[in-house]
Amino acid sequence: MLRHITLVVLFTIVSFSARTNADTKALLNNGRIVGGSNADIRQFPHQVSLRYKGSHFCGGSIYLSNIIVTATHCVSDEDATGLTIVAGSTTLLETPAVEVAVVKVIIHEKYNLINDYDVAILVLKSNLTFSESIQPIALAKERPPTGTEVTVTGWGTLEEGGAYLSNQLQQVQVNLADQTKCRRTYFYLVTSRMLCANVEGGGKDSCQGDSGGPLIFGNELLGIVSWGSGCASSTYPGVYASVPDLCDWIEATANEYANSVSEIERPSHL
Repeated sequence: MLRHITLVVLFTIVSFSARTNADTKALLNNGRIVGGSNADIRQFPHQVSLRYKGSHFCGGSIYLSNIIVTATHCVSDEDATGLTIVAGSTTLLETPAVEVAVVKVIIHEKYNLINDYDVAILVLKSNLTFSESIQPIALAKERPPTGTEVTVTGWGTLEEGGAYLSNQLQQVQVNLADQTKCRRTYFYLVTSRMLCANVEGGGKDSCQGDSGGPLIFGNELLGIVSWGSGCASSTYPGVYASVPDLCDWIEATANEYANSVSEIERPSHL
């Protein structure tokens, strides 16, 4: 899987992981909202909660009425058993507005140890019915300039290492970080399929439990919460899978499985 990565880079991965977090998965595999504010699902009707046997573990975004976009690291075992998505709900503890079983998980075939190509498609057992609180989101096709304000949402912990998820959906505004600087900060583990976002001085970010959820700009899905060192760090930006660089795969894969459920409802941009 990592045969093209040199021993020097592999050593860097191990060293960097060890000195930032003893648990490599906590560094690279836990998407990480800190410093945000309460949101209503009607503001972000594309947002869904991924659940395993009823418990929230990741976020996702509605793309088609039976297709959810999330992060591969959330579902890397490709096992749909016990997986559901909840749509149309602002809080985790309320009775789910709509809960639908996941019948198939498709991960990106190039996904690897450093969370490159961190995107996956979930196929639902039945179609979602679109409403004020349940809507698809279009895919961004271009990256905005460095410094552009973007929004990330989710039910993740409100602080680094927090023991509890947020019951209320959260939103936070961050800025796209300089890609070259972010690559250097992370010892060149940031690839062209990733983008970085933060605020000067830290204090705002996604956090554990937000993985797979949306980073949006102009009502389009720009990124997927992926990884980072801690949460809301003044030094290390949050890292997201870059949708403009992965949209061809998302579109092709989604269209292949869209017909698996009858009467597909497609967003108006398609």
